[in-house]
Amino acid sequence: MKPIQTSLLLAMTCGLLAGCASESSKTAPKRSASSAAGAEIKNPVPNQTQAYAASRARVVIAPTYKLSLEIDGEAKSFRGEELLKFSIAPDVAPMPNDLALDFQDGKVLELSLNGQTIAGAKQEKGLILLPAQGLRAGPNEVRIKYEQTYSRDGRGLYRFKDPEDGRVYLYTQFESFDANQMFPCFDQPDLKATYELTVKAPSEWQVISTALESQSNVDGAHKLWTFPPTARLSPYVFSLHAGPFQMWKSKAGTAANPVPLRLFARQSLAKFVDHDFWFKTTQQGMAFYGKYFAYPYPFKKYDQLIVPDFNAGAMENVGAVTFNEAYVHRGPTTRSERAHLAGTLLHEMAHMWFGDLVTMTWWNGLWLNESFATYMSELAMTGATEFKDSWQDFYAWGKRGAYREDQLVTTHPVNGEVKDTDSAFVNFDSITYGKGASAMKQLAYYLGETEFRDGVRAYFRKHQYGNTNLADFMGSLEKASGRDLKEWSTLWLERQ
Repeated sequence: MKPIQTSLLLAMTCGLLAGCASESSKTAPKRSASSAAGAEIKNPVPNQTQAYAASRARVVIAPTYKLSLEIDGEAKSFRGEELLKFSIAPDVAPMPNDLALDFQDGKVLELSLNGQTIAGAKQEKGLILLPAQGLRAGPNEVRIKYEQTYSRDGRGLYRFKDPEDGRVYLYTQFESFDANQMFPCFDQPDLKATYELTVKAPSEWQVISTALESQSNVDGAHKLWTFPPTARLSPYVFSLHAGPFQMWKSKAGTAANPVPLRLFARQSLAKFVDHDFWFKTTQQGMAFYGKYFAYPYPFKKYDQLIVPDFNAGAMENVGAVTFNEAYVHRGPTTRSERAHLAGTLLHEMAHMWFGDLVTMTWWNGLWLNESFATYMSELAMTGATEFKDSWQDFYAWGKRGAYREDQLVTTHPVNGEVKDTDSAFVNFDSITYGKGASAMKQLAYYLGETEFRDGVRAYFRKHQYGNTNLADFMGSLEKASGRDLKEWSTLWLERQ
């Protein structure tokens, strides 16, 4: 995810006022039966704790979601049906406690567990509690019919009505703990899952998600959009977007691995979108990353959506990245503005490998996503685009901003403790982005550019579609370079 950048004036003012908030904070993350199923651990949802998530991850194995939604432009809520399959680890049966599904503010209409209807499904504090006596070791199956209101704060499935022409657009924002505002789920990054989706929507709409879609007519007013199962992904990078978007098409990749490209914007904004620049930069970045990582773009297509009222700068949903409309200018653009957009396009694309293909286990590993994506976007800018002076711009903005934030009482380690999902948002700042990226640049110089690159390549091959921590990343770099990085990691990543 990319925070919205504020003006130079704010940066200068913050340098003078010790109490000024950071620019990022201004804009916005062996099994043991004794610890099974959150035994004796209470989760204060909607603020999920690391302890609870770790406890649940020891119990739940390989979840899969099959979702069916009905959406339109008139109602203030939507209905969904879900088939959730997962296994319970054999060494924790029988279950000592109920098992919780995250589902904030929604209403359960019907619920069954392993074929047995559960009357009066128990919901408390944003959780659906699956009764322990109905769970079993090995495969389990949950069917849920539910109703949920569209979001009004940008989290979950957000509904926007364009004041210029009255058209309605929907899009999701799930990081770090808001997928459960669209559908019941195990909403934590280390419980990766596959997602199969069908959506009934107005016939004039486009419906976009993680996978490539097919569509069929339901009646004159509606179409059914069908999305096949995805690869295994963390819930926060799954997505759903819909509305009467303007769409542009292109392609990237190679003849052996072609990647469809699409760009979407609302109708009233479309005339201002420089789609040629978006596609050119996207194509340059995808070629650069595929070669650098020795790993072609890992998903089936790459969509980019420019969406209104967005809480962040951009978000790396797999195959369906969302961008703030602030990146679209209603007049001629300066070179600096184009460079800023290109950097954001490349930052989010880097996440397709570092964050989406390989994902941190918990939010204390946020820097594994953001520091690396920031570093890689600068590398791609200088190596693949017209913006060869990108590192100078990074020093002027990213690194100097990190110096400033590192002097405040709010500073923190690049890789530090994150006890809950609320705390995760504190780390979307210049320490995680600017200081972390600076540390990555230093590390690449220290190890050697080739050794650093080879370590990254090995990291992707070893951990593809999995979850990792600091030791996993450093271990790959140590093996590729033959250097011991424990002291470097302690000094530069784990201390303030």
